[in-house]
Amino acid sequence: MIITSIEVNKNISSMAEVFVDDTISFCLPQKRIKALDLYKGKDITPETLEFIMDYEVLDAAKSCAVKFLSFKLRTASEVYQKLFELGYKEEIINKVIDSLIEIDYINDYKYAIKYIREKTKLQPKSIKMLSMELSYKGIAEETIEQAFNEINLDEDSIAYKLLEKKFSKIISYNEKTFDEKTLQKMKSFLANRGFSYSQISRVMSKFLPDEYFEDC
Repeated sequence: MIITSIEVNKNISSMAEVFVDDTISFCLPQKRIKALDLYKGKDITPETLEFIMDYEVLDAAKSCAVKFLSFKLRTASEVYQKLFELGYKEEIINKVIDSLIEIDYINDYKYAIKYIREKTKLQPKSIKMLSMELSYKGIAEETIEQAFNEINLDEDSIAYKLLEKKFSKIISYNEKTFDEKTLQKMKSFLANRGFSYSQISRVMSKFLPDEYFEDC
């Protein structure tokens, strides 16, 4: 077995792909490749290749993942995507993620809890909208449901506070007298944050007299 090529990763210049017998075998940081004295044309035994795959590549991938996680919480999907971009194979990535889940470095449930609480405090939205965002981050539907069950958000209260904050001057000035344009703005404002028609009607009824809903 011969190392036929070592090519710099197109996305990450610090990484390089090692080809053995003209087939890509593994990816490692260039520093590790130099430390292992790997170069084009070098003979490599199956035992050495196995050692590199089982220890060096796995360790390098895990180090990258831990560094990536050191800045803030990440989902398993985000870690997977990061390692994939670095050139690591799926088998290696899955081993890394499994090992980090085992020691609680990756925990999608905790991530979802933190995400919901922070968003509710800083950028309040409906459960529907938050669920879509968490799903986009690769968190399983079951995990998302568990997180919302733990937090138990009051959506009507969130929508009320949003409306009150956004239209505070108009609400204070008009004292429950709104033109159709303002009314539509209020409805659209909540709808764009994922609130349902029934939720919007309930919340707006606290600001508006009954006649606004007679024709709905």
